[in-house]
Amino acid sequence: MKFCFHSDAGNHTIKVTENLFNHLYKSRRTKFETLLDFRNLKDDNLYTYKHIQINKRDALLELVSQKSNPVISTKKLHLIWAITESKIIEKTIPYLNQLGVKKITLFFADRSQKDEKVSLEKLQKILISSCEQCNRTDLMTIETLKNTQEALQLYPLSFVLDFDGESIYTSKIKSFENGIFIGPEGGFSTQEKQLFENQKKLCIPNEIILKSECATMFVSSLATI
Repeated sequence: MKFCFHSDAGNHTIKVTENLFNHLYKSRRTKFETLLDFRNLKDDNLYTYKHIQINKRDALLELVSQKSNPVISTKKLHLIWAITESKIIEKTIPYLNQLGVKKITLFFADRSQKDEKVSLEKLQKILISSCEQCNRTDLMTIETLKNTQEALQLYPLSFVLDFDGESIYTSKIKSFENGIFIGPEGGFSTQEKQLFENQKKLCIPNEIILKSECATMFVSSLATI
């Protein structure tokens, strides 16, 4: 863990409670004289605190110093990802976070599993933990949308990753800031392909077929080059 997340980091004093308290003082056995680094994931500052007191269930800390310390710079990459199994999304999100993805829009495609329930609160906790581990200084934006049509209306300049598109290697596209659609297992339906009629389509050449979550990491990796 490179730092601890605290929403109030930057305030003169902060109180550590609940899960973070248990982690710092029961699991890691942090000593009174130890200085602790915090981020609020809203700015690039690293805030260092000293202890004022450690109680049975909480700890009070005082700000010692702060410095601008951006580490992982996010890419202007927006993934518009069809919802698959929630457990797959939860496992993949930390890797996309490490790769610097700026925003993810999750939407129900025609072939998405309609009974899947995506908890934004849980994903937020996963992202915070990932940032603490990989030293990313800002929090990825995540949203959910009802269907493909709504996603396309919100992001009309987006690209589409599909089998009948131009090679993603030779397309010379340098940025996916406006978004790139990635389908569920089985790809997009005929009706969705009609919706994408005017979108720029890209493909992975050599007839390589990737699972949906692997495609998100593939595109994200290309964007870091």
